[in-house]
Amino acid sequence: MATVFDLPTAWRDRLMQASFRNARFHCEVNSQESGRRIVEHEFPKKELPYAEDMGRVARAFTLRGYCIVYPYDDEANDILYRRNYQLARNRLILALEEEGPGRLRLPTLGDKIVVCPRYRVTEEERFGGFCVFDMTFQEQGIDPALWVPIVDTAGALMNESRNMRNEAQRVLANPPAEINA
Repeated sequence: MATVFDLPTAWRDRLMQASFRNARFHCEVNSQESGRRIVEHEFPKKELPYAEDMGRVARAFTLRGYCIVYPYDDEANDILYRRNYQLARNRLILALEEEGPGRLRLPTLGDKIVVCPRYRVTEEERFGGFCVFDMTFQEQGIDPALWVPIVDTAGALMNESRNMRNEAQRVLANPPAEINA
């Protein structure tokens, strides 16, 4: 009879180390939230409403991570695996408070370009050598001022209007023979 330990664990092989701006931390929980922006219209003297889809809601990510004392300093000089957990804690705090977007790596959801509007770090005396981070991230998206449409509608309209003007001038300069007769 098979046990839970006999089940395939390929997902464990794909787990990634959690980090934000290369500041690594252990991730206890990560979640993603999104949906659709729906505007519901209700009309007088109508029984049925109309739900208008205005596009996807910006993705939000909520994480609970931690830094903890390691029994010995890692020989690979990894700041996350040190006796002094405060080094990893301070590095993560600096990364979270840095201005602008950064790369968030989640263990199961992969890499995202996000901003961090808020975080909370909690340390309790009874759990010495351990701190918990509750972090909220929002996807960065695209700055509309930098976004360039695929089709240059203004340029296409200008070209077509020039072509129309040139054609009108050509026809008026050399009227067809039927019009002169």
